[in-house]
Amino acid sequence: MPQGNLRYRRGEIWWVNLDPTVGNETAKRRPCLILQNDVGNARSDTTMVAPLLKGSKAYPFVVNVKMTTENGLDENRGIHLEQMRVVDNQRIDRKLGTIAIRFG
Repeated sequence: MPQGNLRYRRGEIWWVNLDPTVGNETAKRRPCLILQNDVGNARSDTTMVAPLLKGSKAYPFVVNVKMTTENGLDENRGIHLEQMRVVDNQRIDRKLGTIAIRFG
């Protein structure tokens, strides 16, 4: 990504190719929430994401999200924060939607 060219923003959900993986990392092409701030997203070739896995979970590290037209999800999912990681922007494919989140 050229310096200063903002393609994705914090709070958006994008399809991300998480393969290849090692050990117990979340694999496959999955919807992921962009966590990194927009200054970092505009100036870096990487960003921090958290995968959204199918179904709702009652774990302290999962934030459950109901599907809406705004977020573009195909079913209810959980943001698995224990699986957040930094990915190269080449792994980021297509925008699904936006989620309302508040940081700090």
